[in-house]
Amino acid sequence: MSDYPLLFSPITLNQLELKNRIVVPAMHLNYTMDNGKVTDQLVEFYRVRARGGAGLLIVGGCAINPLAGGPIFVSLKSDEDIPGMSRLAEAVHAEGSAVGAQLYMAGAYSHPMLIGEPGISSSAHTSRFTKSECREMTDEDIAQTQDDFAAAARRAKEAGLDMVEILGSAGYLICQFLSPVINKRTDEYGGSIENRMRFGLETIAKVRAAVGDEFCVGIRIAGNDFVPGSHTNEEAALFAKACESAGVDMINVTGGWHETRVPQITSELPPGGFSYLARGVRRAVDAVPVAASNRIHNPGLAEDILARGDADLICLGRPSLADPEFPAKAKAGRPDLIRRCVACNQGCFDAVAELKPIGCMVNPRAGHEATDPGPQPAVAPKSIAVIGGGPGGCQAAITAASRGHQVTLIEATDHLGGQLAWWNDPLAKRDFGSIPAWQGAALAELGVEVLLSTTADAEMVAELKPDAVVLAAGGRPTVPPIPGVDLPHVVQTWDVLKGEARPRGEVVVIGGGAAGLETAIAVARIGALTEEQVYYMALFGAEAPQVIGDLVASGSHRVTVLEMLPKVGAGIGRSTKWIVYGLLKRFGVATHTKVEVKAIEEGTVRAVMDGEEKLIPADSVILATGYTPADELAAPLKELGLKVEVIGDAAGGGSALTAIHQGYHLGCSL
Repeated sequence: MSDYPLLFSPITLNQLELKNRIVVPAMHLNYTMDNGKVTDQLVEFYRVRARGGAGLLIVGGCAINPLAGGPIFVSLKSDEDIPGMSRLAEAVHAEGSAVGAQLYMAGAYSHPMLIGEPGISSSAHTSRFTKSECREMTDEDIAQTQDDFAAAARRAKEAGLDMVEILGSAGYLICQFLSPVINKRTDEYGGSIENRMRFGLETIAKVRAAVGDEFCVGIRIAGNDFVPGSHTNEEAALFAKACESAGVDMINVTGGWHETRVPQITSELPPGGFSYLARGVRRAVDAVPVAASNRIHNPGLAEDILARGDADLICLGRPSLADPEFPAKAKAGRPDLIRRCVACNQGCFDAVAELKPIGCMVNPRAGHEATDPGPQPAVAPKSIAVIGGGPGGCQAAITAASRGHQVTLIEATDHLGGQLAWWNDPLAKRDFGSIPAWQGAALAELGVEVLLSTTADAEMVAELKPDAVVLAAGGRPTVPPIPGVDLPHVVQTWDVLKGEARPRGEVVVIGGGAAGLETAIAVARIGALTEEQVYYMALFGAEAPQVIGDLVASGSHRVTVLEMLPKVGAGIGRSTKWIVYGLLKRFGVATHTKVEVKAIEEGTVRAVMDGEEKLIPADSVILATGYTPADELAAPLKELGLKVEVIGDAAGGGSALTAIHQGYHLGCSL
């Protein structure tokens, strides 16, 4: 019997039979930058995920007309798009999965630089997402846009796809009609909620007429806009009920708009944190199946959501990006081998923000499926020694062993993971701790010999007689040449995050890059209400909601960050930087740039700021001034005639993404 019987039970949407409850929702991938045409990469991306066992894959967003979003989106604007979509459908069907298209119309969220003119919306306004003006839609615009939705749906059906999903979430056009914040119309499309729902419901009716009664039509809605004055879950449930009456066969519930200041996909959102939104919608409808979305990253959590009755289907977006075989591994009873999405956004949303094809930190093959066949069997198996059990070293060992090489991994500490083993919890990035967990399971599954608590030296490695050595020994914190840096109240970020040093009183962090800012936030959190305290106080009414809200962001330390560069935040991705800046402000962390630290003294840091020397109170000083590669073993190994490859922080890599990708590619080439 499956460990996840509900997740792997079939379900029927109208006439569409799905083999399980797993949906890969629409994700913007930037794989169709040539005017939205289906590419080999797009086809192979979905083929691989269908092969991994997902029941339904939804492609998109698929632009319905030239104003929908621009040429970078998958196109369903013309009958010329049908052959490409048909090729994609055939690839997915050949692997035993169903495939749909999300019908995309951004409205005011369309960037003028991409569509060549201002966007259109329910009412004229300045979009908080694009920062651009848009114009109010005329009656003719409304009718034409609805017809374009219907025409795109017809094309999807003619291409052989199994369903379409109308996009009514994330702040896109249908949301702009639904929301009283945006919709200021005085005609039949504005005013009451019944009028504001009219555009979306008429769109459903036209799509249904275009594809017929037996074709599956879904809609993706925002379970809560998380925009002040806009819809909550209560109004979302009303709209969902109206959509059911209008004839949709599936309602996919997510949360928030793109302009929302509530994190929706990063680690700040607890796993499955929006399942309550799906529950609110499911309780409001009669029979239409409801899908839950956002941060559902392991099969046990998915099964729990289904068992609670919060939803009927589970969306695995970035989890399928991280591990296309998520369904197959879960069904086989091996969830320990699943490469979990860690909600870092480094390979996916940061790439989208830069108009680059998306990839994944933990899955180096993501975005390269058409050109990277994956690790291939070695022609002549070799003996490989890997020094360092961090994410890069483990990945190199996993990849090499999967090709048939005999691999020995040597790690000086008593655990795998490198820095990930100890900074994920204090930095509130707990999902990063899953990386050494699945890497350890994979190493064991592949029969890699793992030597923990073993310090490698040249002679010891040479005795293994390896054909190649991978040096992935990481780095060590840099000590800057600042007078007073050796005082007892001066510590490294690593000391604080490992729990080996406790900050006292007023804290100064020297260095405002990613490590400095995240450490500053971690220190500022000390003494603030914990999750357990918040739950207790809210449940029993121990404090007023406003008091709880204040205490959540009121820690015990006053924290100041000093950065020598003109800006703080170097090394933080564009899609998450706003969250870090917001937390700094919420916790009252002071940041200063263009600072020259002159000396660290008892109780103060002496620094030049704005051309003036100042004394900054400091009971504790934390150094976040970078790291030095631990590559000293490379030279003696090479002197012994060994082939040595250096990766990760030992090679100046600087991130888990770089280390894992380097380890993968090196493992493929050995």
